[in-house]
Amino acid sequence: MTAQLNNILWVLELQGTLLTPLMARNALKSNVTWSSYPFLPPTGASGFLADLVGGMKWYEANDNQVRHLHEMPEYHNVVALGAYPTGGQLSRRHFRAHIGSLSFNYEAYAWKAGRNEGKKLAVIEEYLAEELWFVVVAHEEKPLHALHRLVRGRVARIAKKGLMQIGYTAEARLSKFQRTEAEGKEEAIALVPIQELGVFAIEALPYRVPIRSEGTSGGIRWHGQDVTWSRCGLRFKQGIPSCADEHQKRGISASLLPERSSTVSA
Repeated sequence: MTAQLNNILWVLELQGTLLTPLMARNALKSNVTWSSYPFLPPTGASGFLADLVGGMKWYEANDNQVRHLHEMPEYHNVVALGAYPTGGQLSRRHFRAHIGSLSFNYEAYAWKAGRNEGKKLAVIEEYLAEELWFVVVAHEEKPLHALHRLVRGRVARIAKKGLMQIGYTAEARLSKFQRTEAEGKEEAIALVPIQELGVFAIEALPYRVPIRSEGTSGGIRWHGQDVTWSRCGLRFKQGIPSCADEHQKRGISASLLPERSSTVSA
């Protein structure tokens, strides 16, 4: 008997307490106006968890080195799909706080290579929330249990100069999902590609979000996707390839998952 491993998806949900405002900068920002996503994109979630399990030292820009949880040997094919708040709001617009003495020049160009001569004081909007819930998936339970044991209770930097602590829980919050076609009643627990949305909720907004990233000699390259997300509950278009729990109440878009073809024989 052969069972298709790709049909089963295990979902780990990790609660993280934000100790600072979230500044996960929108990909459509400018040099002088920033706004945070109201969630942590998949690339940021993967890097944060990779820091916790790998003991890497966080620093801004990361020397053009990407951090991927799913590329670490112990967590191969363990994929973070982002982290999402249960409540929150954008802060008022305010000038960005700088530490140290920086000179600002509104006459020069925005940037001069290697210097701060044209640096502007940015106006930003941070996201204020108490907690984020990480959605991490794999085709096997074992690495998710191991991930939970290793990251619970730990603190690390997150997004741009933020700080978060993963909740210390005795048991992992695991759910079993299976590949299927959406019936139209499943509530999404992660981002939803706009073309897969059944009904566009009034509260939902479109976003250009980095789903994958890679390091290059010219810097980090992000691969973005047009998606939406809302705490009010988004439902898939009927017939869309997805993964859903046994009651078809919660779902994940199959297009967010990396391809993997494996079989086991019994």
